Amino acid sequence: MLIQEVLTDVPAEEVVERARAFFNERFSPYAGFTEDASDHHIRFATEAGDLTIGVGRQGELNLVRGSTSRMHHELSQFLTTLGPPEEVRQNVPGPGVSGAG
Repeated sequence: MLIQEVLTDVPAEEVVERARAFFNERFSPYAGFTEDASDHHIRFATEAGDLTIGVGRQGELNLVRGSTSRMHHELSQFLTTLGPPEEVRQNVPGPGVSGAG
C-alpha cells in the first residue's frame, strides 16, 4: 500500500465532498462506492480495490493523505485538484509493501 499526500487550504469537509464527487461520479471501471465516511475521511470500494482519503491539520494547512494498493494514478489525479501537481508526493512505503500497482 502506497501513500500519497498534499498540503492544501481546502477545508476537510470540502476535501471529502470533492473526493466523493470525483470517485463516485466517474464513468470508468474505477468508479468508487463509499464504504465509510466522516468529516475528515472517506473510504471507497472499487473494482481495483480499496481507496482511503483522510484529512488532518498541519500548521495553517490541511494535509490530505490517500492510500491505495492499485489506484495510484487516479489518486494522484484527485490530489492534484487540491494543490499544485508538484506538491503531491508519495511517502516511503512501510515494511512488506511491494509498491506494485
